[in-house]
Amino acid sequence: MKRALTTVTVGAVLMLSLLACDTVDEAIPGTICGTPISPELTGPLLRPPGEIAEASRVDRNQPKVTAPCVVTVDGKRALTFRFGWHDGPPEDMLARSRESSIVGLTEPSRVHLGFEDSVLGNEGAAATAPCKTAGGDHFTLKMKVDRANPLKQDLRPHIEAFMRAYMAETLETLGCR
Repeated sequence: MKRALTTVTVGAVLMLSLLACDTVDEAIPGTICGTPISPELTGPLLRPPGEIAEASRVDRNQPKVTAPCVVTVDGKRALTFRFGWHDGPPEDMLARSRESSIVGLTEPSRVHLGFEDSVLGNEGAAATAPCKTAGGDHFTLKMKVDRANPLKQDLRPHIEAFMRAYMAETLETLGCR
């Protein structure tokens, strides 16, 4: 009898632990800065988990040159986005990602994400694609994982997967695809 009670108690504790983990995962939003994105792609970039908030000046209906959006976890920057609308492709994105004070990526390299030009670094990415809007004929998205260690490459696969999906979805919400 005592063994059965212990087994039930251990089982209940395990079940509650699993439910607590699910609650944390459910807290990751399915939309970031107005773009739908799978929490499975966003989750690794928002670790450790906590209270997620967003501050955005992105208005997809207004012609703007650039607009930022910042996602915080427990009040600290976790993800920083810069949405940019412009005429013509930007200058060499690889060179700009090395020297830009806005994005500034460590160990940047060109990657093929399915857009006109894309760059991936240890702590972020940038991509550009043709997109006719009131703000121009191209759209560029720069994102940075503020909590990433720029000296480590551990988040690069997660950043690449996130950017591939996020840029595609953003272009869709802008009516570019």
